[in-house]
Amino acid sequence: MEAALSESSALSQKCEREYITLRDTMKGMMDSWKTDTDNLRDEMRKREEKWQKEAEMVGQKYRKLVQDIKSVQEDRGSVKTLLIEDRKVSKEIEDGLQEEIEKMKAEVERSSRENTEAAETAKWVHMIF
Repeated sequence: MEAALSESSALSQKCEREYITLRDTMKGMMDSWKTDTDNLRDEMRKREEKWQKEAEMVGQKYRKLVQDIKSVQEDRGSVKTLLIEDRKVSKEIEDGLQEEIEKMKAEVERSSRENTEAAETAKWVHMIF
């Protein structure tokens, strides 16, 4: 019976040691997993913050792009208006100059006729005298 008791005590101590070893191993694994999950949470939070900042920057750039496009469209409208106005003014100037040229041409032709008539008259007068 003493042998059975000592064997039973030895078995009980062996089980206790194994239990303690298993408990310490499990505690170590749990601590390791907790550390890993905490690190993972921190990394995910940092990435999320980074992505949020990037999303805000993209949003700002998009709003600026939309504003720039509107500005360019307004400028195009202004350029078209100025181009139409320039063509109108150029046409008016061209028409005015064409009118002046026609008047000058008529004046030159009249003057040429008068000079021709004056030359013929001078010939006749010269022939008579």
